[in-house]
Parts: sequence; structure tokens; C-alpha cells
Amino acid sequence: MDTRILARVAGPMIRMFDRFLRLGEGGQTAEEAERIRAVRLSIVGASTPWMMAANVCNATLAMLVFQGSSASTAVNIVCLLIFVSAVHTSFSWWRNRNRGPRERASLRGTVRAVIYAALLSGLWATLDVVAYHVADETQRMVLIALTVGMAGGGGFALATIPPAAITFCGTVAIGAAVALSRDPTMVGAYLFALYLVFAAIIIRSSLAVCRSLTERVRAKFAADEQRDVINLLLNDFEENAADWLWGVDSDFNLERASARFYEQMQVPENMVLGRPITSIIPFSPVSVDGRNCHENFVNSLLSKQTFRDQDICVELGGELAIWSLTAKAILDEKGNFTGYRGVGRDVTASRESRIRIEHMARHDPLTEVGNRVMLAEDFTRAVSRHERFGDLFSVLLLDLDRFKQINDNLGHTGGDELLRSVASILSQLRGESDTLARVGGDEFAILHLSGDDPQSAALLAARIIDKLQKPIALRTGMAHIGVSIGIACAPIDGTDPDQLMRNADLALYRAKADGRNRYRFFDSSLDAAARRRSLIEQELALAVAEEQLSINYQPLIDAQSRKVVCAEALLRWTHPTLGVISPAEFIPIAEESGQIGAIGSWVLRQACKDAASWPDSIRIAVNLSSRQFLSPGLLPLVETALRQNDLPAHRLELEVTESLLMETTIGIEETLASLSRLGLRIALDDFGTGFSSLSYLRRYHFDKLKIDQSFISDLETNSDSRAIVEAVIKLARDLRMSVAAEGVETNGQFELLRQLGCGEIQGYLVGRPKPLDRFEQYLRDNSTSVQRLSA
Repeated sequence: MDTRILARVAGPMIRMFDRFLRLGEGGQTAEEAERIRAVRLSIVGASTPWMMAANVCNATLAMLVFQGSSASTAVNIVCLLIFVSAVHTSFSWWRNRNRGPRERASLRGTVRAVIYAALLSGLWATLDVVAYHVADETQRMVLIALTVGMAGGGGFALATIPPAAITFCGTVAIGAAVALSRDPTMVGAYLFALYLVFAAIIIRSSLAVCRSLTERVRAKFAADEQRDVINLLLNDFEENAADWLWGVDSDFNLERASARFYEQMQVPENMVLGRPITSIIPFSPVSVDGRNCHENFVNSLLSKQTFRDQDICVELGGELAIWSLTAKAILDEKGNFTGYRGVGRDVTASRESRIRIEHMARHDPLTEVGNRVMLAEDFTRAVSRHERFGDLFSVLLLDLDRFKQINDNLGHTGGDELLRSVASILSQLRGESDTLARVGGDEFAILHLSGDDPQSAALLAARIIDKLQKPIALRTGMAHIGVSIGIACAPIDGTDPDQLMRNADLALYRAKADGRNRYRFFDSSLDAAARRRSLIEQELALAVAEEQLSINYQPLIDAQSRKVVCAEALLRWTHPTLGVISPAEFIPIAEESGQIGAIGSWVLRQACKDAASWPDSIRIAVNLSSRQFLSPGLLPLVETALRQNDLPAHRLELEVTESLLMETTIGIEETLASLSRLGLRIALDDFGTGFSSLSYLRRYHFDKLKIDQSFISDLETNSDSRAIVEAVIKLARDLRMSVAAEGVETNGQFELLRQLGCGEIQGYLVGRPKPLDRFEQYLRDNSTSVQRLSA
């Protein structure tokens, strides 16, 4: 029970004593407290000799004053103990004086300081107790002076250790209180009160000194840590970084430099240190960005101003390199220039990378000619020269003919090789001041600055067409292409780059429409045509949405029986304000704008719906565009149209043109086979107008050939046309295909075709395209046979 009570009492006392020992250490981490505590103890240690000297002197004075007094024996004993303590402390200090300052100190150091303060102050307090009550007036004055002086001196000497300072002042105060309590007069009480005020000031000051010291030490630690980090980084920078440090004095003589600098220079330090830096750096006569490197660097030094990222060209070991130098001007306290401190780096690799990046940003990666960025920059310069000096210029926009066919046949590798070959040819043909750029997949542009009139651009275009129409040898074989060119000239066709490119594009479109492999200049009619084309494209989208389109049907008759056996669905469009718009005008626009898919789907469904009510002997023929034929949705569309309208598959005939077979071969064979398996018929329209027609007949299966009207128009007068038609009819018969002739307009043409064995006839002689109601009336009027043929 007694032990538990003792533990309950001792615990709080121990915690209180621990808090007392840690006075002045609030808000500090354990590591920080140990470091600051070491500094506080070292300050007390540094004042130890003076403190001991003061104790010895005061003790000697006390012995002299109380000599012959009744209390002299006790005074002498106390003073001798003070002597022994002072000598022992001084000896310990002398023995440890050469030891370096400790970086950390545990709480035991504070405990020892408190114990030492308690012992020494206890001796002075004892001196008051044994001597004050028997002392005369003079001796009392000396004791009071010694008490106050030692309390103040000890308190301030131990100020950096608040627990020791409080212990010293408090112990002396207890001795003074005991001594003065024996004085029956009020003077003792007054003196004790004054001493308490004095002790409070000393303790307060001690805590303030300790706090101030802590702040200074913390700041010093932070500065030391920052300096250490900077030194560490600086050393690591000098040892491992590719950059180097350098410094010169006010006369620009080299004072110091990193080891990396001497490695770059390939010279020892002692050979260059102290020499002018302008004579040390091996400047090359090669300029950088059009400036003399040596002269520019000297001028920067002479300006005595900070400069950044100054590039200089140097020659090291016979090779050129680019250095980038940065320096800060150093001024003394009076503002006088004392030198430079700077950093240098070798930027050769980064500069080469930057040049490569700039090249890549302005050049086409495949052909290495310019790109749109370079073209735009040179366009801006050309416009500026025209505005300042009146210089003329033109832009030629080139599009390769049949490139898609070459790309499909030879693969992307062959296509890329072809583009590189074409770029090389164009680079040789263009003028030295012209800009060649690739602006699209197979499109190039030439900004022509070499001529004084449009005729110069025409001559250049003619040379290009002549060169590119010849076979080009590739690793994968020979490529036969051509080129279409559109030309716009400044200032005739404008000076704004975007306007000129647009006008050249319109001229290119006309060149391709006129048959390709030729050039055309821009004229105002092209702009009007482009505006009409844009209007038709917009109105066509509206016409599809509002079902303004219609279908006319043109009959095909059997040449022998003269009965209607088929009808071709022909798309028609009558615009509310523009009137009748020819299919030859709006269908190409629909194909290019992507609207042909929706239009073709509607035509197929509507044609099947209309034909479902016709006699079973009459087929319906529907034309397919290239885009619609290659669409993955074609087969489901055909199946749905037949099923929804209950139309037998053999009554549907799909017509494709040779242009489709010329453009691409991907997926054609599979699509044709899938359609044939449905049971419908496939007709090859416009036969003989394409390229390598016979190869298509061998590769793909068709049910019918339609002879183009260009062979029929002069059938009666041109023996060559007659021979061709006869050969086609015989070829079709041998290949087990039927034949239809388009564009038959005279009885003579009809009779010749019938005699040659042509199976079906189509044209104005048989019947013009008619709306559904008129076509059905036509069928009723000709339900048995066609007795009289007329337009």
C-alpha cells in the first residue's frame, strides 16, 4: 500500500521535474532539441573560466571581510568549499578545452548543469545563513552585495539553460530568506522583496535569452543545411553534369572553372588559369545565326552586364561544336564590377536535334519535299515581295492520275516509292527559287516564283505532264501514271494564299473533268461553277430528305420479238427554283459528297416496289455507283428490297460500269459472286469505254454486256464501229452473255443490230425515259409487240 502511494506521488513529481528540465525547448523535435541543447551548453562552457574567477574573487573578499568575526570559521569553511568547487570546475574545463564542440547533447547535460548550479548557489546561500545574523553593518552590506551580485552573475551566466539559472537564483533566494528571517526589523523584509523582484527579472531575461538563442540557432542550422545542400548539388553538378561552371575577374582572366571545362578544352588547369578567357576559348571563324562568335562574346563581356544563352562556335580536336554560355555580372558593396560567374554547356547535339525538328516540321517525312507549313511560309514571303516590288508568282496544284490503282496493285510500299520518285522528278523540273510541297496523299503544290508571266507557269506544267506520262521504274515494276494540274496566278487570280490555293484547286478539278493528264488555268467561270456545285450539294441533301427526287423508266426491247423485256431506272431531279437538274451534273456531286449511298438505296427500293406490279417477263435494271457497290451493306439492302416487295431475284438486274473495275479490285469478285448467288443478273454498262475490258470479262462473271452509245451513233457510216460492235456481240455470245445496245435512235441502227444478233435494244427509237404512270401506260399500249418504233 505504501509503495502504491509512493508511486502515485512520485510519478507526477518525476513528470514535473522532466518538464522543468526541458524549459526553453518547446516546439522542438527530439533531434533539434539535442542539437540546440549542445549549443546552449557550449555557451555556458565558454564562460566557465570567468564564472570561476568571479566565485574565487568574491569568496576571497568574504573571507577578508569576516576575518576576526565570530563567524569567520564558518565563513572560511564555506569559502574554501567554493574554492575547491571553482578549482575542480576550472580543471575540468582546462582538460576539455581542445575538444571540438559537441553536435548533440542529451538531457543529462542539463541535469548536470542544474546540479552544479544547485551546489554552487547552495554554498553562497549557506554563507548568508551562517554569517548574516552575526555580521555588523559593513559586513551585512558586503553580504547583500555578494548575494545580489552572485545571483545576477550566475543567473545571466546560466541564462541559456533556464532550469540551471532558475535553480541558482532560487537556491540563493532560499538562503537569503533564511538569513533575513533572523532580522527582526522590516529592512530584511524589504531587502528580500527587492531580491525577489531582481530574481524574477533574471529568470525572465534568462527565458528570453534562451528563446532568442534558439531562434538564432535554428536559423543557423537552416542556413548550414541549405549551404550543405547547395555545396552537395554544386559538387555533384561539377562532377557529373555535362555543364560546367566558370568565373573571371574584372579583367576577364579565368579565376576558376569546373573539371568538365578543362576536359572540354583538353588542357590542364595550370595552363589556362589566370589567362584571359577570350584567348582560352578556341573560337571558330564559323558564325552562329549570322553573327561572329568571338566579337559577339567580347562585346558581351565588355558590357559588364548579365547575359544568357549566348551560342558560340568552337573548334575542338578538328571538329566544330556549339557552346552556350550564360554569366552573371558580380558587383561589390560599392557597385563596382568584380567579374563574372557563369555556366557553360555543349549544345551541339541539342542544336542538331532542334534543326532536325525544324526540318521535320517544314518537310514531308515520306518525300523530303516541303509540307503545308513551308508552303504557307513561302506564300507569305511571295505576297510580301509582290506588295513591295511587284514580283509575280503562280501556284500549281498537281494531282497524280491513276495513283490509287497503282497503290492498290503494288501495295503501299510501291505507292510510297512512286511518291518519292515523283517528288524527285518535280524537284528537278521546278525552278531554283520555286517551292515544292506535298499537300495531300498524291497531291503536290509548286509555288512558282521564276516567271514574269503566266506563260512561265504553263511551260513548267507542260514539262511536268510530259515527264510524268512516261513510265516510272520502281523496284516492284513499271508505273504508268499521269498528272492533272490546276494553275492560279497572282495578282490576276488574287493574292491571298487561301484564295489562290482554292482557285488552283478549282482549275485542277476542271483539268480532271476534261480528261486528266492536262493543265488548266483558273478563270471566273470556274468560281461560278464551284458556287453552283456547292449550292447543288446543299440542295441535294434537302431533296433527299424531302423526297424531291423521282425515277423515270426507259424500256429495253427484244430485237427479234420487239417486246419490252427490261426497264432501266433513271434518277431525275426537278428543283423548285433551279428547275430540271441533269443527272450528269448532280450524280457526280452526290458521289463526291457521300450522298450517293442514301440516294442509291432509295432508288433500289423504289424501283423494286414499282416493278413488282409489272408483268413477270419484264426485268428492272438499277445502276450501282462504285461507293454503293463496295459498301458492306449492299447485300442486305438487295435482299431486303426483294423480300419486302415480293420481287423474284431473276427480275432484278444490277448495272456496274467499267470505271468501278478500273478504280479498285478489292472485294469486287466476292461481291459479284454473292449477288449472283441470290439469282439476280449483273450487267456491265458502258462496255468498251474503259481500260483492259477483256481482262475484266475473263476475271469476273457478267450476265449481260451493254454496248456504249458512242459505238452505236455512227454504226451506219463507220465501218470500224460496225466491226467493233459485231466483235462484241460475237464475244458475248461465245461467253454465254446477252448483249444490249444503248443509244439506238434510227431504224437503220436497229436493223443492223438485229442482223448482227444483238439481243436487246435501248434508245430514243424504242422509248424515252418516262415517269412511272406514263411507263406503265406504255407497257399497256405495247403489251403484245412493238409494231412501230419511234422516239
